[in-house]
Amino acid sequence: MKRLLRLTIPSTVAKRPIIYEIVTKYNLKPNIIEADLAEDHTGKVILELDGQPIDLERGILYLKELDIEVESLE
Repeated sequence: MKRLLRLTIPSTVAKRPIIYEIVTKYNLKPNIIEADLAEDHTGKVILELDGQPIDLERGILYLKELDIEVESLE
């Protein structure tokens, strides 16, 4: 199953390897479609995630727990 998402990343987690974390913790395959990071370390990322439905839900919940705004683009 694939999900297309827009992530709004706050500066508090900008230096954290969040893509790596969701790959290793939740067995998700990411495809970064677009990324726009500002000098203040905030940013937006359009990201396609592929994985099992339960892994997708857990990965998205994890992102939200990091105060990353997650918006579905589907």
